[in-house]
Amino acid sequence: MQSSSKEIRLTMCITAGIWCISLLVFLLIGFKAGVSLVLIALYGVWNLVIFAGAYWRISRNINQVLGKVDNCIQSMIDGTPVKEFSATEESLLGKFQTQIEKLYYILNSAKDRERKAHEEISELVADLVHQVNTPLTNIQMYCSFLTQDTLSDKEKTQICRVIDSQVEKLGWFAEGFTKTVRLESDIRKLEPKKQPILNMVLSAVDQISLKAKMQGNEICLSGAQDIEAVYDRRWTEEALFNILDNAVKYGQKNMPVQIHMEAYDLFARIDVTNYGTVIPKEDYTKIFQRFYRGKNAALIKDGVGLGLYLAREIITGQGGYLKVESKKETGNIFSLFLRMEK
Repeated sequence: MQSSSKEIRLTMCITAGIWCISLLVFLLIGFKAGVSLVLIALYGVWNLVIFAGAYWRISRNINQVLGKVDNCIQSMIDGTPVKEFSATEESLLGKFQTQIEKLYYILNSAKDRERKAHEEISELVADLVHQVNTPLTNIQMYCSFLTQDTLSDKEKTQICRVIDSQVEKLGWFAEGFTKTVRLESDIRKLEPKKQPILNMVLSAVDQISLKAKMQGNEICLSGAQDIEAVYDRRWTEEALFNILDNAVKYGQKNMPVQIHMEAYDLFARIDVTNYGTVIPKEDYTKIFQRFYRGKNAALIKDGVGLGLYLAREIITGQGGYLKVESKKETGNIFSLFLRMEK
């Protein structure tokens, strides 16, 4: 603002100098023409008064405008934006204020995203440490048992099996954590495009087929097989595999796992149905949370509670959604919805 005031004063001084030279020339011409010097002087003084008044008014207005601009910027720095100019004003000042506001909200949103990302990473690490502590404590405890001389070979074998299961659980944690970190870093790099869903479904089935066969579960495919949807092939296949793995793990042995595909106006639907313990309604939203495992699931199989969380993040990241419901108290239906159009 000070430099602007200096430029204004310099401009006014140059103008005043030009006025003085013009007045001097006017005096010389008037003197030769016989015009009264008093009238010429009064005319010059009158012009000077008008000039000084115009200078004062313009200078005051400019300083007021610059003051408002300064207040506008300072209010945004303080985090309490104040509009000094009308948003509907068709002027450079109105446009300038609008652009400054946009920049302010862009910077704030970037800070919010960064803060949320740090919070999510902190929560993820805290959850992981909490979850890992249990198997580590168990391993430490059972290893101390092995040092006892009074144990029989059968008891030692049982303890080794427990330790082996806890080590396997740590492996699940490592794998799930790796996938979670990779997903959260790649979630903005998802590349959904319109493509058939059948090949993706068949690939997911191939990955789970061996495990299903060992359980005696037959994978049954039904519904429309010519559906196209907008999705990222690699990550969506991972999501569907997690749902199928969940269906096989917690389903009854020697019972089918059904996959049904159906097209709606806006979404393509993929249902995965199994027969087994019904998920309580109060757990419908909780089971998609990171590291959450329902009471029924914890009693049936070991796990870490990351598969459904990853599946939900993948599907919602592409504009779709995931839901669960019971099937006449005999099993559960996980429904995966993918957008039909971009």
